[in-house]
Amino acid sequence: MTSEPTMKYRQARRMVPFGLALLFLTVMALKDSPNSQLYLGADKLYHWIGFSVLTYTAHRALPRVRLGSLFVWILVGAASIELLQALSPSRIPSLADMTVNIIGIMTGLGATQLFQTKHLEPSRRRRRSSGKKRRHRIKDEQHREDLS
Repeated sequence: MTSEPTMKYRQARRMVPFGLALLFLTVMALKDSPNSQLYLGADKLYHWIGFSVLTYTAHRALPRVRLGSLFVWILVGAASIELLQALSPSRIPSLADMTVNIIGIMTGLGATQLFQTKHLEPSRRRRRSSGKKRRHRIKDEQHREDLS
């Protein structure tokens, strides 16, 4: 059985990347000056990567939260960030940014399914007995019927 400190360590190890992703995304989204760009339109790439990573790390940190709920909560956060940018004189909320945020969230959700580890969710298929065992069981039943 796993000890309580080990479980807390595992939980903390999953929460740290999510906390860092959330902090980084929030600071970058709400700072007064726009981010420097490698090329024209690179901010869309930043939005996509940021929300993909945020969604993936959120699912790893909170594995019991349903994916639909995760999508809604991160979508609300993304919309809130875009609306808060309207309060900054140097920032402008953008429907294109929000669209890329949604695509990033969906990419992150897809990544959670793609990289899902098999040991976290046990298989729902029942283990089938081999044909040899089944034949042996049938012979035993027939033998019992013959004796009675």
